[in-house]
Amino acid sequence: MATDALTDAADALYALVPEEFTAARNARAAEAKASDRDLAKRISALKRPSPAAWIVNRLAREHADDVGDLVGLGGELADAQGSGDGRALTALVAERRRAVAGLLRQATELAEAADRSPSRAVLDEVEQTLVAATVSAEAGAAVLTGRLVRSLQAVGSEVDVSGAVAGKVPDAPRASVGAGDAEGDAPAAESAPEEDADLAGDRAEAERAEAERAEAERAAARERARAEADAARERAETAERELDEAADALDAADERVAALRAERDELEERLDRLRDELAEAEREARAATRAREAAAHAADRASADLDAAEAAAGAAERPR
Repeated sequence: MATDALTDAADALYALVPEEFTAARNARAAEAKASDRDLAKRISALKRPSPAAWIVNRLAREHADDVGDLVGLGGELADAQGSGDGRALTALVAERRRAVAGLLRQATELAEAADRSPSRAVLDEVEQTLVAATVSAEAGAAVLTGRLVRSLQAVGSEVDVSGAVAGKVPDAPRASVGAGDAEGDAPAAESAPEEDADLAGDRAEAERAEAERAEAERAAARERARAEADAARERAETAERELDEAADALDAADERVAALRAERDELEERLDRLRDELAEAEREARAATRAREAAAHAADRASADLDAAEAAAGAAERPR
């Protein structure tokens, strides 16, 4: 019950744009907490999808048929490789390349429609995930859920899908039986009585098929290497542009710092001059204060002398 409910919640959450994910997840967890605390914890643990995973999820939801066709190519590729059918393998690798290219164009359109212009690095991860969906049945089933948390990458014939999907992942379809399986051994028993010349021809044909298969793999590896080189070149050019912009910004900042330091030095010099002028003005004010006090004291003495003189004059004028 909890797993089904968790998958239902994940289906709804991973249909959202990444910016809406966290708030919506927390709201769902809070809603579930009242009736199922374990489910609430599981919902709270759901991770926001990476940019590449979000784009692949949108592809799986809005271009389900195209993604399903790509995943279906995985079984055909495995059959062709298992049977040593080099021509079929070459054709299927080319078909996969065209399908992935078409999905990448759709991925770009979906992202731009949501006001998100994907970087080359993100598109590289989308491409790796789509290719991985054709290498491993489990990876194909994971992509088709539309609930990827992170991108996938094939390492040889293996793809690590642990922790890559939120909620339940449907069982991957069983691989079809290829050459050399138990059902494929019967024709070999029937051909045992044939002449040595026919056996030699069969071996030669098998060797040619193996050589063609190996060449197809080398061609695919060269194509991947060219794509990686182009992506690396673009990243290097972007990095150089960013370095130039950073250098320009640093120069501007250095000039600003130099101007502010010059202004600071000028202000400090002016402050020193003002301090000197203030000290001189304070000295002059103290001297003026002393002079005023001395003048006031002298005026007091003069006034007293005047009073005494006038008193003496008055006394002299009085008759005896």
